Parts: sequence; C-alpha cells; structure tokens
Amino acid sequence: MNQQKAINLKVKRPKRNWLDLPSEITTNILHRIGVFDIFQNAQKVCTAWREICKDPAMWKVIYVDASFDPNANLAFEEMCKRAVDRSQGQLVDITIVRFRNEEILEYIANRSSQLKRLTIACCDDFSYRIWTKCLVKFPLLEELSLYATNISKEGIETAGRYCSKLKTLKVNQENYSFWDDCIATAIGENLHELRHLELIGNPMMNEGLKMILDGCHHLELLDLRRCLFIRLGGVLGKRCLRQIKCVKLPNDFLEGCPYEKDGFFDESDGHYDEYYDEYYDEYYDESEVGYDEESEGGSDEEFIYEKDGFYDKSDGYYDESEGGSDE
Repeated sequence: MNQQKAINLKVKRPKRNWLDLPSEITTNILHRIGVFDIFQNAQKVCTAWREICKDPAMWKVIYVDASFDPNANLAFEEMCKRAVDRSQGQLVDITIVRFRNEEILEYIANRSSQLKRLTIACCDDFSYRIWTKCLVKFPLLEELSLYATNISKEGIETAGRYCSKLKTLKVNQENYSFWDDCIATAIGENLHELRHLELIGNPMMNEGLKMILDGCHHLELLDLRRCLFIRLGGVLGKRCLRQIKCVKLPNDFLEGCPYEKDGFFDESDGHYDEYYDEYYDEYYDESEVGYDEESEGGSDEEFIYEKDGFYDKSDGYYDESEGGSDE
C-alpha cells in the first residue's frame, strides 16, 4: 500500500521563471533561434526580451537564409537591414544566403566597418562591380567565403589592396563552360598573406596554380576539388606537397562542403565522373600550358592520389632528393 501511495505521489517541481535568467544566458538562447524568429516572435514576448533583442551585442553575428521562403526575399532583406542597424557598427560576422538584390551587400558595407567574416552563398545575381565598391569598406576582413556567388579579378585586386588582414578566401563555384586563369592569377598577384584558400570548381589550368604557389607562400590549406583543368603530375604536384601542409585534390569528394546541393554536383548520382571525362578530354590542351612530361618529371599516369588528398609515396615515385620529406 505504501509503495502504491509513493507511486501515485506527485513530485512538485519548482516553477521556472525564464525572466530570472541572467541576461547573457537569455541572449545566448535567443541568438540561436535566428533572425526571423527574433523579429517575428521573441522580441514580442515581454519587455525584458525586447530590450535584449535591441542590444547591439546581440547582433555581432548575423545569419539570414532567404531560401526558407523564395517568395519573401524582400521581407528577408528588410530583416537583414534591421539586424545590421541594430548592431550599431559592432557586426563582425555575417552570412547571407540566396539574396537576389546585391544592394544588400552595399548596405552592410556602409554600416559595418568592423566586419571580420563575410559569407555569401547562392547569390549568383551579384554583379562584379559590387565587389570593387564594397570591399574597400572592410579593412578588418579576415575571411571571405563565397559559394555559388560571382566575384571578378577586379574584386580580388580590391581585396588585396584594402583587406590587408585577409587570411581565408573561399571562391567555390563550379563553372566548366570554359577554362580561365584570371581569378587564380589575381589571387597569386594580390593576396600574399592567405593561409586558407578554397577554389572548388575553378576553371584554372596549371599556369594559374603556379601563380598561386608563386605568390601565396604562407598557404597552409589549398582546396582544388573539382578543378578539372589542372594536372598534378611531375614537379607541380611535388611542389604542392612540399609547399602546402594540406592539399585537397580535384577528384576528392565534397564531404564537408556547405551548400553542396545548392551550388555543386551531387556525387551520389555519378554525375561528376561524366563531366570530368568530358571536359578533361575535350578542353585540356597540354601545349597551351606548357606541360612537358619529361621536364615535369613524370607523366600523369604515374601520379597516385591517396584517400586523404596527398601523394602515395609507397610506390617510390616520391623522391626526397626533390626537396620533400616524409613528414
């Protein structure tokens, strides 16, 4: 009987008053729900929450994804502007996804001189001119990440001139309709302090890669996945291994790449192999880039890819006398 009473006994739990939480904890919680829910719901709950949502510290990091409702792009643009305004110049990190109006970048640039990280995804309607107009206003920029979003060589040159702290650049957008070294050349000539460079799907050739290696001596990571027009046999491949700590190769999987479904091939359907063979055979002309099997120290067939993106030295192809090491 006593056991039955104990089972039926309801344990009274103290009621939790969310308003009693320290403001910094509440800020942390509200920040996780996103810009849309803050403006549409959270700031309307009570006066205390509204004051927290108006605090500039709340808006140092902003993420706005307009793909949730493609028909409401204008509404997301207005929310993004309001978020930038509330930061009162303290914004340091912003990500915008699927915005159709490039003027949003100009709005951010005019009000965010402290910005350190800028990520733009799936905004392929942005014109080349917008970069030369806006990058001059980001003197503290350390990371620029672009996914399926255009940038011009003039934009890269502007970044080199005005964004002296830039250490990470990601220009990931597959374009196999032509081969072009202009972006790679602009990077090699202007961004000498880069540590992390991603160029997934870039149509550069060997000459473009050489420009990067010549100009970016501090690179620690180079992502060349989907760069279909480069050949890493011989000296060029060995040089990548010696000079850069981590190299991701053209045929490596896109594991861990954000927005893969939005702007890149889906590997699961085997589509990549067809495109690789078609474009490599049809467009790559070794004579155009001065590729010489004998002078480069080996043919492409000798080049072995490891699963982790480096050379397989076990076949004896790697020669330490070339200046590399086993480490």
